[in-house]
Amino acid sequence: MSRILHRVLASALLAASVQAPASAQDRGPPGAPAANRAPAPVLPGRETGGGLIGGTISGRMNLIGPGPADPRQRELQPADRVAPPSMFLPERLDKVDPAIVDGVRLPKLDPTGPLTPVHPAAPATAPASKEVALPPAAPIVKEPLFLSAAFDESGAKIPGGVKWRVFTDQPDANGEHLLVAESSEAEPRFDLDPGNYIVHAVYGLVSAAKFVTVRASQPSTQRMILKAGGVRLSAYVGDSKPPDGDVTFTLSRDEGGLAQKVADHVRPGTLLRLPAGAYHVVSNYGDANAIVEVDLQVPSGKLVNAQVHHRAAPVTLKLVDRPGGRELGNTSWTILTPGGDVIRDSIGALPRILLAEGDYTAIARHDGRMYQQSFAVKAGVAAAVQLTTEGG
Repeated sequence: MSRILHRVLASALLAASVQAPASAQDRGPPGAPAANRAPAPVLPGRETGGGLIGGTISGRMNLIGPGPADPRQRELQPADRVAPPSMFLPERLDKVDPAIVDGVRLPKLDPTGPLTPVHPAAPATAPASKEVALPPAAPIVKEPLFLSAAFDESGAKIPGGVKWRVFTDQPDANGEHLLVAESSEAEPRFDLDPGNYIVHAVYGLVSAAKFVTVRASQPSTQRMILKAGGVRLSAYVGDSKPPDGDVTFTLSRDEGGLAQKVADHVRPGTLLRLPAGAYHVVSNYGDANAIVEVDLQVPSGKLVNAQVHHRAAPVTLKLVDRPGGRELGNTSWTILTPGGDVIRDSIGALPRILLAEGDYTAIARHDGRMYQQSFAVKAGVAAAVQLTTEGG
């Protein structure tokens, strides 16, 4: 078999040599003797005068890789020509000319089938993703949480005024509990996911918190105990009520032997919801010395209406140049008790002051001079005190 293949190749090469004229390289330089011409190569297996078919090979073949060993072949190539690197050599792709790499598209590999190269002109298509059907998740069924509040264990439910909030039982990264729901209804219903929560109820100044658990397929009911009572305060001067803007209340209670302020600057008629217990109430009529202090007991579940009676009156102060004359401005005032205690000291004018019943001394200072006059205050009777500069 190999002998027949050898003969077919030799016949093809012989036919090429007969049809193609000799090249310049075969003839050599002009005028060169025939002895200097390059001898024609002899095919392997050819014998002179033998019966085997043979012939000479003319022309040149360009191969990938190093050039021919013949010096004449190397002289014909320009000295500055550099053969492009072959991508089939064991070189890193980042060292190859980018123009060569741009035309190359890597084949897509299918792990379940043979390697199939992708033609550079054909866009590569990604294999279709196989979606895996997951079993449907079981729906989370919310359960109701019913809340109510009472003043004590045996008392009636609180009819209203409670602020409800529901928080998660675990704090977040900042240490705060997440607010889940809130309501201002007397008996709210919250539909919550099963789990643990904190229920916080606020009734005025009373608050309470409780951990609750909402279980699956089981409604929950919780009652909060808020031991609180109500207080509404009012003030009187004699038989009449003074303007609400002139009276304020302050409430405090004993906490371990210390007076703890509970509410401040409370106006008359305000409803206070307080923890049940004993309180100390201070009522201020004006901002001078008209003060009344009382103790008050607030029972759980009861509303207390407390009245405070002041024995005081408003007083008007004027400094004039003569009796019935014009009032002098830029006057400073000092109000003293008979014992010398300072009740009020003002840098500017003091046209009106609320004072408790009793005796007082008014001192006026104007243009470096001092004027003084004594006066008395009777409960519920407004007084007008007029100092004059004549004879001062």
